Amino acid sequence: MTAQPQNRPQASASQEAGVSMLIHSIGQLATPISATGPIHGQAMHEIRSLRDAAIAIADDKIVEVGDSGELISKYGSKDNIQAINAGGRLVTPGLVDAHTHLVFGGNRAGEFIMRCQGKSYSEIADSGGGIVASMKATRAATAQELTATALVRLERMLAAGTTTCEIKTGYGLDSRSELLMLSVIYALQSMQPVEIIPTFMPAHAVPPETDRAAYVKSVIDDMLPGAIELCEEGGYALPLVDVFCDRGYFTLSDTEAIFSACAKLGLKTKVHADEFVSLGATALAAREQSLSADHLLSITDEDIAALACSQTIAVLLPGTSFYLNLKEHAPARKMIEMGVAIALGSDFNPGSCHIFSLPMIWGLACLHLAMTPQEALTALSLNSAYAIGVGDKVGQIAHQYQADITIYDVQSIEEIPYNIGWNPVFMTIKKGQVVHSCATR
Repeated sequence: MTAQPQNRPQASASQEAGVSMLIHSIGQLATPISATGPIHGQAMHEIRSLRDAAIAIADDKIVEVGDSGELISKYGSKDNIQAINAGGRLVTPGLVDAHTHLVFGGNRAGEFIMRCQGKSYSEIADSGGGIVASMKATRAATAQELTATALVRLERMLAAGTTTCEIKTGYGLDSRSELLMLSVIYALQSMQPVEIIPTFMPAHAVPPETDRAAYVKSVIDDMLPGAIELCEEGGYALPLVDVFCDRGYFTLSDTEAIFSACAKLGLKTKVHADEFVSLGATALAAREQSLSADHLLSITDEDIAALACSQTIAVLLPGTSFYLNLKEHAPARKMIEMGVAIALGSDFNPGSCHIFSLPMIWGLACLHLAMTPQEALTALSLNSAYAIGVGDKVGQIAHQYQADITIYDVQSIEEIPYNIGWNPVFMTIKKGQVVHSCATR
């Protein structure tokens, strides 16, 4: 659908007086629009598209969207307004990464070579690689070292148009290390521009020094209360909680127990589900109103139907199936046809997907998940924002939404997946401030 400028909310007199930035001469402004929550099914394709558009921003909020000529006449002569000429470029909401494992020690480049030689994810894990290898490197790292490497990664993500991202713990796998990771993630929030949503994920794998039952008990009795105590002491919002429910990791019963503990503690949940086999975690997520169920390569038709009838979002990770060189990918087309709300994430991590670029994920979603460029945009912005609990303030270019905006060095939305492998981002704006720019190119 195409929304006409006269249908937009008008800025109030006080907002007009406070306008601090005007982005004008936009070739195509493309954004999903929803006032009622995540967008489901085929409606994901129906984005708002405006030609020769402009955006007026007051401090950190969008106050008006409309015709470029009209807004230039209205605001262009005012003092103290930063005018940005988009030069006919494409503009979208700032991209939202709904699934990352960005904080970790060391790297697993050796596993990449093993994978190139035909080794599977399970074979690599069984040989001492995988999550446990990252556990050893992360436990050996200091908070300062984890912070320094994370800052470099976040800067790269910002240059690729990401303005909000979720970051999980999950490579410490004991109380001390998991809480250290969580404290690093919270510290990163105030150290750089990307808005970070922390997720506590001690139930990522079972560490080798204990058995699964004992470890699940420790997660419930020690780690979850420890995370809440850390937040109370630091004045932080509570984290989300994620569980890896799959063959060789945590059972459905384990996941139910952790979810039950989270409900008592007021913690919202997510779940890694159906990546290798279907254990019932997706249906559990839908039933328990989890924010999202992620991966879903092995999802059943029954679980797709359960998601379609819920507010739980399917977070698909095409970078992972691509990086693992899998023949099959998540059945996005079937999910869309059955009415599921889909988000996308990078799954940036040290082993199974070392990809941070959401424009690249956009291209992979079109190539391997058969999503349209418009569906992928909805999945990388509005739906991803709802998948991490911030859809009420980011994810769309609309009146009173946070001024998180990505400008690309292309003219139309189709050119993003078409140019897969090249970073098309020209400028990134976060809360009404330019935080990355390639204005000289």
